[in-house]
Amino acid sequence: MISSKRWHRNTRISGRQGQLWIGRRPADTLVKAAAFEARRVAELLRAAGWTVPVTAVITVHDARLLRWGVLTVSGVTLLRASRVYGWILRRPARLDDGQVASPGAAAERLFPPYAPSG
Repeated sequence: MISSKRWHRNTRISGRQGQLWIGRRPADTLVKAAAFEARRVAELLRAAGWTVPVTAVITVHDARLLRWGVLTVSGVTLLRASRVYGWILRRPARLDDGQVASPGAAAERLFPPYAPSG
């Protein structure tokens, strides 16, 4: 589950004392929301008959992300948007191609692309 966020380029994002910080403010709400969304995706897929692992990822646009551009706080991974593709490819394969097709189709039905109204 990927959530994409954009902050001002001078904003510093860091993890300190087990918390995510956006600038000088703790961002617990953001981490909790991403973890909740990942759990909800897993629940809906499970209800559709597919038990698959779901990882919460927040991609960061523009802001300065410390620690080599990847940070994990409370099980939620934050990384630069430009690095998400490579990060996904480096993850260990948990399912083979045949195992991905059916739950992937279920996910497409359950979570259609977002299209803003108006």
